[in-house]
Amino acid sequence: MINRCINHYGVAAIFSISLLLLQLFQGDLIFQRHLIDDGQVWRLWTGNLIHTNLWHLALNLCGFWLLTSINRPPTPPRILAAHILFISTCTGLGLWFLSPEVAWYAGFSGVLYGLFMLAGLQFAQQKEWATALLILLGICGKTAWDWLHGGNALSANLIDAPVIYSAHIYGMEGGVILALFHLAKPINKP
Repeated sequence: MINRCINHYGVAAIFSISLLLLQLFQGDLIFQRHLIDDGQVWRLWTGNLIHTNLWHLALNLCGFWLLTSINRPPTPPRILAAHILFISTCTGLGLWFLSPEVAWYAGFSGVLYGLFMLAGLQFAQQKEWATALLILLGICGKTAWDWLHGGNALSANLIDAPVIYSAHIYGMEGGVILALFHLAKPINKP
């Protein structure tokens, strides 16, 4: 169990350092609609991995580490990577097809909201109602707050950009799809 936790936090540390290093390539990775139109389709995914500034990165990493610390049992690294890839796909394609007014996007928050949604639903499945309710109300409440304020929440000043709450919604939808997928899998009994 201790090795599993060390591995879990080690993976989180490597991922955090990777996000920091990716900031060096922000211009090549940011979701920019006109460049995606020109064939740079990787930006649909990589826009989720870079941030507008270091405050933005720090906010997202705080959320990621909070999620890492409450997720029990820890999600295996391979599964976490698959979840991040799937939710990044939902976020990038959602912005592309359903939010044509979004010209550019940067940030891990769409994926993070999806991971929190998935965690909240998994806690509900495990009948850990208080944790599930806290996570789900928190994530849905923050999204509603941003929507009501048109993306001009307090955090918008900190990240030097409007909050693209539609990315949060697409990420949350990806989290719900993953939760439904996990529910549909048969339980392996010894």
